[in-house]
Amino acid sequence: MSHIALYQRLALVALIALPLTACNKSEPAPAPGSGGSTPTPAATNKPVKVIAFDENDVTLQGIKDGSVVGTIVQNPYMYGYKSIEVLNELHKGNKDVIPADKFINIPARVVLKDASRGEFAGAKVEDVDTFWADLKKKVSGKSDDAAAAPAPSGGDKPSYAFVTNGVANFWTIGKAGVDKAGADLNVNVTTIMPSGITDQTRRVEDLLTRGIDGLSISAINPENQGEVLSKAAEKTNLISVDSDAPNSSRLVYIGMDNYQAGMICGKLTRDALPDGGKIMIFIGRLDQDNAQRRRQGCIDGILGREPDPSRRDDPGAVLTSDDGKFIILGTMTDNFDRAKAKANAEDALTRNPDIAAMVGLFEYNPPLIMEALDRAGRLGK
Repeated sequence: MSHIALYQRLALVALIALPLTACNKSEPAPAPGSGGSTPTPAATNKPVKVIAFDENDVTLQGIKDGSVVGTIVQNPYMYGYKSIEVLNELHKGNKDVIPADKFINIPARVVLKDASRGEFAGAKVEDVDTFWADLKKKVSGKSDDAAAAPAPSGGDKPSYAFVTNGVANFWTIGKAGVDKAGADLNVNVTTIMPSGITDQTRRVEDLLTRGIDGLSISAINPENQGEVLSKAAEKTNLISVDSDAPNSSRLVYIGMDNYQAGMICGKLTRDALPDGGKIMIFIGRLDQDNAQRRRQGCIDGILGREPDPSRRDDPGAVLTSDDGKFIILGTMTDNFDRAKAKANAEDALTRNPDIAAMVGLFEYNPPLIMEALDRAGRLGK
């Protein structure tokens, strides 16, 4: 082969190789976990933080085990007890039980594995063992009869009804408080746990027809239940509990500041993610006043915003903190459907393998989140 032919062949080989080299330089391999590549196994297997609301036994065990950061607890037992106590005083004509602002505040608390912090975001911190032991003691005296037994009428004793916004362990604790107050005050009490807004409205109408001396209700959708609430206020002493009906003629609201409690939950979430991350919020429904306020407080706490209880972010909006560290992917609702609640958690995990935390704002949400995470091998310890 001549020198000229050899040079031509070498030049042709170099020309063919050149585009491949240039292509490799202009399109470097995507970094692991970036948008241009499939997340690495390490990224998809990273434990997800669980931040909870309320005192479900599974949630409390999760705190003990370390798979749940902590929970913001109300006091459903006292909601039930105080409701009957206030209704009884009103029945006796004692209006002094109603504060000037018509709000009987039963503050939220924070339950952690260790209570050495003493206080978090202005709320009392309790260790899970002490809190759980006290809860079991309170609930152990609950009756085994049906939660929706007919309200008694007539006789010498006044009769009061405690109407919840759904069926949940949270309300079983509330019923224990109702029953204890009934025994302590020697009055007739009944607890009704409706399946939904239609059932709740029907049950209230039935109570009013048969006669009731006082009614405490956690209205599912107070704006759409204005007529039945007005009728109740005309016929008996009406108070709201847990979720307020601020535009109704209720005499007083017994509960907590749900916006402030949500803020505490949001700050606990933020505290659990020092490096930030993606977060999904789960809740039963957003028709209720307490749900709207709790969710918004949680969002504002996570994003580090200035408090504004009147703010309402769209449930489907992706929200990012000013520093870009915290991203709220949205809010998923389930309408008290447990299967849907678990499916929501599974869907959020599948669609967002790099998710850092899941926040359950209704009592049953955290245990179902834990189930979904455990199945995916993402439940932390």
